[in-house]
Amino acid sequence: MKNRNLYILSALFLGACAAPTSSLERSSNQIDKTGYLFYQNSDINLHITELKNKLVLPAEEYGVPDYINLLPNAKRDYRSGYHMGVDFSSPMNYPIRAAFDGVVVRSNAHQQDVDIDTYNYFLSLSSQVGKTPDDIYNFILLGKSVVIDHGYNITDKYRAITVYSHLSSITEGMMAGDVVQAGDIIGLSGNTGTSSGALQNDKGAHLHWELFFDDKSGRYFLGQNIPSDLLKINIEQLFQ
Repeated sequence: MKNRNLYILSALFLGACAAPTSSLERSSNQIDKTGYLFYQNSDINLHITELKNKLVLPAEEYGVPDYINLLPNAKRDYRSGYHMGVDFSSPMNYPIRAAFDGVVVRSNAHQQDVDIDTYNYFLSLSSQVGKTPDDIYNFILLGKSVVIDHGYNITDKYRAITVYSHLSSITEGMMAGDVVQAGDIIGLSGNTGTSSGALQNDKGAHLHWELFFDDKSGRYFLGQNIPSDLLKINIEQLFQ
């Protein structure tokens, strides 16, 4: 019996020594993410120190909000998805500016809101598939929107793209291929693409703004995998 117990103890000890070293590595949740604009893993991330240039606030007098529900990663139950942007609390018809120099990718000034029954139909489809389909998100829920490509001029590591959504109007004549400068007025804030827009009232106006980073491994959004207590602080460092 004594020899048997010694054998078991030896086996347990050797098994522990043979455990893969990966189990001893720090998980991404244990990493200090102060200053990170997004964090996927140790190879795919972006720290504020890696920016070549800072941005201007798209809604000049309205800074990054305090409320977590208006920041990235907040759950959006009504469409079975998650927030990937920042909701700046600008009122109806407030001037919205390009955050940085770039080339317009999309400008859908003539898009009209669907009626509320159609809007709810699309939300029910999202619920059935358990996520927000890209087509419903981009062509219904964003409303009138402008997308700007900034190339590799914000950071050398990733191509950067900004999205300005729920606009009440877009600057006249703006179309894909136009070159814009940081601070240029690209449209006015509104509520298109929202339930209020579908109801044709003036409630809930704001700017929904997104910043994406592309490379060969995929697309990542500002604030992705950043803890809620650091989100506002980290995002604020992005702007001048």
